[in-house]
Formats: sequence, structure tokens, C-alpha cells
Amino acid sequence: MAVEFPTYALDTIERVVHCLPGYRRAHSRGLALQGHFRAAPEASAFTIAAHFQGAEIPCIVRLSNSSGNPCTPDRDSPQKGRVLGFAVRFELPNGKAATWAGINIPEFPARTPEEFIALTAAQEKGPSGKPNLLRLFWHIGRHLYILSGLKRIKALTPSSSMALETYFGIHTYFFVAADGTRRPFRYHWVPVQKPGSGDEPIPAGRDLYLLDEIRRRVARAPIAWDLFAQWPEPTDDLTDPSRAWPDSRPMALLGRLNLDRVHPDQKATELMVFDPTGVPSGIELSEDPVLKFRSVIYGVSFARREHEVRSAPAPEDMGQ
Repeated sequence: MAVEFPTYALDTIERVVHCLPGYRRAHSRGLALQGHFRAAPEASAFTIAAHFQGAEIPCIVRLSNSSGNPCTPDRDSPQKGRVLGFAVRFELPNGKAATWAGINIPEFPARTPEEFIALTAAQEKGPSGKPNLLRLFWHIGRHLYILSGLKRIKALTPSSSMALETYFGIHTYFFVAADGTRRPFRYHWVPVQKPGSGDEPIPAGRDLYLLDEIRRRVARAPIAWDLFAQWPEPTDDLTDPSRAWPDSRPMALLGRLNLDRVHPDQKATELMVFDPTGVPSGIELSEDPVLKFRSVIYGVSFARREHEVRSAPAPEDMGQ
């Protein structure tokens, strides 16, 4: 019997990344924080979604290193950074939750789930401890449009703090207004805090440092991001996450997120699934195949680790 693609995809990720039992198969090293979101007054004109009506909405945010192995460094070298993640859970007034998940680059290096898993497989290390470059270049040569996303990843410099990063939803969604109007958008979380003289320097000789830095930073003062919607032009693709919309596209402020404390139960938050398709009434999904597949593979991943995570160390116990 042929293996179903979601199972094959997760098997490939686990093999290439060397995931550890009990941990997420992507973004395994993370820290959950708590705070609240309050929508901007104009946001309710775009959508009937409950968290954009102006009330203070409790939130859990998980900041993470993108790797599926929690021991993977926060930077590749003193000059090269890594992709970082920002997942948010809005606790809605009706007792349900809405979830989104973004990264600190605006483009995904694949148009489809199949292409992403093929790219992952092409990076598998051989006996030398390095990927087969011919295999990797062969994949890139057949999918030249992913070069933009790969270049953005390669251009990342080491982050001094997750609180200073901008995070992108990368997928298109639709706001649904009270009159039924549907408007496509992509979202950006833009940090309110800017680099300053009080920031900690990146510690020399330490490659696991970002979670400790966030703990110390939020203990001193809240951290915050403004949420923006980016509106497309008719020529912008609504289903291709490998292409960022131009910076010239108009933006609208949707609200501000403030985080003021570390979540007291990190192990409990590791049982949360930050599914980017977890949207309430007033927000709809585009036909982006990667967006829809993320929900499927998140479910498969959770099923595998659910019985493991209670006996595995929480991320804060891994040491930094």
C-alpha cells in the first residue's frame, strides 16, 4: 500500500532534520508568552471576526527557532541567522480560539507542499555530513522561482532579539465585513520596540541565546507588535506563498499586541497547535495549497508527539 503524502512528508522532515521524540516536528525550540491584543478602531470595518471588534483579547504567543530539532542553534554562524517563528493564539470571547503562525521572512521557498518536501529531501546530509549539492542544485534549477525565498533565508543575519523581528503571515486570507464584502490580505507583525542602547549584545561563543534574552527582556518591560494588513493589487497572486507582494502595496493598522509575561506552564503550551487555518467567522482562507496542507501535517505531527510530549523535557529545560 502506498504511503499517504502527509505521512511521507512528516517521515521526510523527521529523517532530514533529526527531530527528537516529544517535540514539534518544526519550530521545536520555543517559548510561550502571555498578553493581550486590542484591535484598532478601523479594523471592525474590514471584518466581523471577534478579535477585531475592539475588546481586549487575551493571547498566547510562541516565539521559536524554525528547526525541527530543539538543539539546533539560533544562528548558523556569527554572520548568518536563521528563520524564526511567531505563532499566536487569540482567546475569543465565545470560549474558542483563533490561531495564526508567521515567520521572519515574507516568502516561502515552495509553491506547493510537494515542492517543499522535495526541497527538504534535497538537503539531506550524506556520509560526509553535508548535503549532496548536485541534488540540491538540481531541485533549485527545476524551480527557479524559489530563488527569491532562498536568497532571503541566506541573507538573514543573527537576531539579537526575537522582540525586534518583523513576522509575516506569508499566506493570503480574506476579511469578511458585515455587509458580506470579501477583501484579500496578508498580515505583518511589526515590532514596536526598536534597537536601542540597552539591548544585550549577541553573546560570543553561544548559539542558543534567544529564549533567555526574551525571558530577561519581558521581565524588564512588556514587548509589543503592531499588526498590519497588506492589501494586494489585481496582479498579485493570492495562492503563491513563494512570492511576497511588493512593499509599495497599501497597509492598514489592525491593532497592537502586548506581551508582559512568560507563560507559567511551558509544557502545557507544547500541547497547543498553532494552526494557521484556525480562523473564526469573519476571516476566510485562500486557495493557497501550502496553507491548507499545513493544517493537515500539523494534525499528523500532533498525533505522533501527543503520547511523547508529557514525558519529554519542556523547551526551557533543554538548557541554553
